[in-house]
Amino acid sequence: MSEKSKSGATGPNPLASTLAIFAVVGIASIAITQGWIEFDEDPIQLTLTAPEKVILPARGDVPLTYTVNLKNNTEEPVVLEAANPCRIHRWFVADAGGNFVQGEPEETCAQVVMNADLTPSSFVEDSNEIMLDAARYTAGEQYQLMVRFWGYDKVHVFEAE
Repeated sequence: MSEKSKSGATGPNPLASTLAIFAVVGIASIAITQGWIEFDEDPIQLTLTAPEKVILPARGDVPLTYTVNLKNNTEEPVVLEAANPCRIHRWFVADAGGNFVQGEPEETCAQVVMNADLTPSSFVEDSNEIMLDAARYTAGEQYQLMVRFWGYDKVHVFEAE
């Protein structure tokens, strides 16, 4: 008989180890969802939601709708400023190498400085539908939608099909 068998020592109980892991993961999940644990967030956070794929027509334009959300994660109000109303929300598309593909059309804009207050823990959201010129895009290639909203930038990668 081996020395291990004589002493009665066995390895860790696999069931107990598994239950302990589930308990730790469960408690951590509850703590995160309840906000008891906070991760470092950007003081001002811009999120950009858009489709991962865009289906190109044989010719013409294809709509691409996206939403931006700017959130103040600080405990102080933030003043947002843009040189004019046309500078609040800007976009353009570049290829995977960063080369310009398409941008927003020129528009006449009043030369009035725009200001807004973003109070603590609040957000401002905007949705936009842009028309992509299918002739400028190649199926199977990736593109970058680059958006600036109240001076904060975000990039979203999508694929043309």
